[in-house]
Amino acid sequence: MPQMKDKRRTLLGWTGGAAVVVLGALAVAAPVTRVDNGNRAVVVSAHGDFTAPRETLDAVKWLSDRGRTNGFRFNADREITHLRLMLEPAEGTVLPVGGFHAQAVRFDEAGRVCLIASADSEADGLGTDWTQDSSDPRYWFAAIGDDCPLGIDSATLEVSRACHR
Repeated sequence: MPQMKDKRRTLLGWTGGAAVVVLGALAVAAPVTRVDNGNRAVVVSAHGDFTAPRETLDAVKWLSDRGRTNGFRFNADREITHLRLMLEPAEGTVLPVGGFHAQAVRFDEAGRVCLIASADSEADGLGTDWTQDSSDPRYWFAAIGDDCPLGIDSATLEVSRACHR
């Protein structure tokens, strides 16, 4: 009789483990779609619907294609307020520590940072605040604004507020 209980427990353990693996794979592989709605785009993921300016999502796509995006922050209205990006310096470029305010951050084709163009002043409202993630210094949070959203210039590969262009 004890052998039968052990076999049943083993079978239940394997079945439960397999279910966890299958459900986990479905959650990771869940489709993320983008729906344009006026000047906003909606990101639909397994974790809910989030909105951001179209220019911002174009920048996210470009950076994501190069493995540089790693999440976002959002407000109570489910609007994306910050992008979490991995910043890796190109050869000869030094990244600041902690945070910076920049007019633009230029990337090379591989998605490495090759230039940080300083904003004239933090008060001008045209720069972007970048804050290093204290839990993993490879990542940075870039603030997104609705009045002048963060975007990417496909010719220069500069990520900046779209009103600069």
